[in-house]
Amino acid sequence: MRTVFVIMVMLITASVSGREPALVELQRTALSGNPRLRAMEAQVLMMKKRIPQSTALEDPKVKLGINNLPVTSPSLTKDNMTSKEIGVSQKIPTGRLPFQKKIAINEYEMAQETLKAEKAETLHMLRLNYYELMYTLSSIRIVEDIQKQMKLVVDSEVAATKAGLGSLSNVVKAKIEYTMAEEELIGLRQRQEELEQNINYLAGTKVKSRITPLPDPRFSEIDAGKVIEELTASNPQLKILHLGVEMSRNEILLKKSEYAPDIDVGLSYMQRQDSRRKNFIDPMFGSGGASAVYKSEKTKRNDMVSAMVSISVPFWFWKKNIPMVEEMKKKSESARNLYLDALNRMTARANTLVSRMVKWRDLYRLYNDRLIPQAELALETTLARYRTSTVEFMPVVDTVRMLLRYRRERVMAVKEYYASYSELNALMGVEVLE
Repeated sequence: MRTVFVIMVMLITASVSGREPALVELQRTALSGNPRLRAMEAQVLMMKKRIPQSTALEDPKVKLGINNLPVTSPSLTKDNMTSKEIGVSQKIPTGRLPFQKKIAINEYEMAQETLKAEKAETLHMLRLNYYELMYTLSSIRIVEDIQKQMKLVVDSEVAATKAGLGSLSNVVKAKIEYTMAEEELIGLRQRQEELEQNINYLAGTKVKSRITPLPDPRFSEIDAGKVIEELTASNPQLKILHLGVEMSRNEILLKKSEYAPDIDVGLSYMQRQDSRRKNFIDPMFGSGGASAVYKSEKTKRNDMVSAMVSISVPFWFWKKNIPMVEEMKKKSESARNLYLDALNRMTARANTLVSRMVKWRDLYRLYNDRLIPQAELALETTLARYRTSTVEFMPVVDTVRMLLRYRRERVMAVKEYYASYSELNALMGVEVLE
């Protein structure tokens, strides 16, 4: 387990003892139920099965034939040269199979890292939507608190107006504030529904989240140097680009191996039928008028075996192989430069995220330790003076607005801190945060 990037706190406290936190439960659901991830897992298995296929030889060729068959009188037995033949040949590449296997292994490892990157990105997006949902729900509660405060003010002003002490204009202003809060609630509830749909999509199923507020994080110092070190060692995109560099080298060696000739080995068995030949015999002396006599003799013809080795000569290497090797060298150089560019980009991004986490930590402490307590004290003072009619209505409204805005900004700081931390883990390919 990484010592630097373990989650510092359970993000959502379980509502039932012994039950997994809601966010961890959601992430596990996404890993097992997201259709895109399942499709990519099938692709990884497919790439794995290609590895043994990469070293398979071409299919052997079987030859069936009849040799030296006479044209004028086709027969398998009349001519001594006529034969039936069956043979088999196999093409054997020289030096290419090891590099083909290495390339297949590179492709499989790249598919694994692509799946890992997709899992990390999917879970990161799930966390972002979850954090945003929690922030939206907190905002709804804060706006509802504003409405409650405005209703109390309206009731107080209405009662004072009936007693001849209040102001009708203050009642109207308070109702306007109440209506503005209702307008904001409409947008927030629509945003809540949108985020819930996004979570369902990323999880691959309809889920019902346990609604709990984001807990305040326990901040700790993060060493940017160790962040970069972990990022370089484990980022899936960097690993994919590094494998691309390695595969380019293997492709160069594969193309160079084609300078060596391929060998075809063949073996044939030729069978010849036994022939029969008629020999002329003179008739016996004294038997006048006797006709000629022929004697049929059987001639044994031996079967034959032929072996053949043919070598392909890469005669056109200067026009075909050399340009392809040069092309692979350019591809390898491009892959190295892309790797360096991605490393620089992700290093800069990691440093930015670390600085953002420091920013949101400091803002959280500012809101939590100073601004909110001061605003609460200001509200108590203003309400006390308002009850004694020494303060007008609008300063009360402004103070309520200020306090609730600070509370909302504190929740925003927590959400953004978690979001930056989540992206930092996604850069390293971390899947489930526990």
